[in-house]
Amino acid sequence: MNLTFIFASLIFAMTPGLSTMYILNNSTIYGRKEGILSAFGVMTGGMIYNIVAAVGLAAVITNFPFLFNSIKIIGAVYLIYVGIMSFKSSSATKQKNENKQCFTKGIITNIANPKVLIFFITFIPQFVTTSNNGIGKEIFILGTIYLFIECFWYVSLATFTAMFTDKFQNFFQTKMKYISGSVFILMGLNLLSFIVTYIA
Repeated sequence: MNLTFIFASLIFAMTPGLSTMYILNNSTIYGRKEGILSAFGVMTGGMIYNIVAAVGLAAVITNFPFLFNSIKIIGAVYLIYVGIMSFKSSSATKQKNENKQCFTKGIITNIANPKVLIFFITFIPQFVTTSNNGIGKEIFILGTIYLFIECFWYVSLATFTAMFTDKFQNFFQTKMKYISGSVFILMGLNLLSFIVTYIA
């Protein structure tokens, strides 16, 4: 491991994506605690794929298109579901009282996103220096370091977002669910479109 890996990991973590949107959404609507729980959930989901990559099962999945496409389809449907549920929430207060599963949903959000798997089997191996039976161990260590860097960024993001939105809570709670809902649905539809094109 070197400074290049740490810097690259930080850049990847800071690049906006599904996880960033998920954490921003929960930090804005529910507050700092739920935003941080969301970050830990995302990290846990990433750790699952990290273990998969380390033991070599990622290669098996990518060699069987049916399994990989299943993950993609589940991810796309879940994104659309999250978006629709954001629209259906009648009020921020009701949503805050009923929606305390930020950690669990964070895990699902990351597992349902096939790009996370692709990341672990393409980015991490570039920094592997071992050429013997310790490759799996090094991949796991590098992946874990990346996840801690990512989690640090997400926790910071959740904290600052919650601090900022405290002063404009009513405005953001009213608008954010529509913004995030639209983004989730568009991302899901875009992913489904890509899957259909790929399979066809």
